[in-house]
Amino acid sequence: MGGDLPLRFETRPLVGQVVWPLLGFVLLVVLPVAYALDQGLSLALLREQWMLPLVGVLGLFVTGTLIVRCLTTRLEVVVTASEVSLRGAGALSAFTWSEPLAHYVSLDCERRHHPDWIGAQDEYGIALTHREDPERNVVVHWSRDARRFEDRLARYAQLLRLPVRQEQRAPVAQPRVARR
Repeated sequence: MGGDLPLRFETRPLVGQVVWPLLGFVLLVVLPVAYALDQGLSLALLREQWMLPLVGVLGLFVTGTLIVRCLTTRLEVVVTASEVSLRGAGALSAFTWSEPLAHYVSLDCERRHHPDWIGAQDEYGIALTHREDPERNVVVHWSRDARRFEDRLARYAQLLRLPVRQEQRAPVAQPRVARR
């Protein structure tokens, strides 16, 4: 977590999506090449049956581009005593900006419970809340460990000197019973 400012956070949001381009690579490149090698197809025969090399080359181009895009995309958040900056790279290079820390009003906490997940774990998040533009809100912590969440929340509130705002839950409405 680090002891003092600046706080640095880096995430690679598209790495989890690399599975789909890899699957496409296997289907469109690896399998046609394996078929051609298994059948012992010569270059002359591959020139006559041009569809197989075309699928392989186009598949390599498209899936290779998507794999590189997934692996090079990243976001880096840097919070100093006076500034919050977000630097995007790869597909997120347009998301680069800096804001004075004075434009942020609080640390917002969020708790999510996923009852239909295996294990039904809670998730906890901390976000810097922008005064005017909700698109400039920045998530600085997200985890499933409640103790780590509480420690980080106290540390960030102390370092950044921002108030903590807990998530407001709507009261659960009681079902109404029809009276006769």
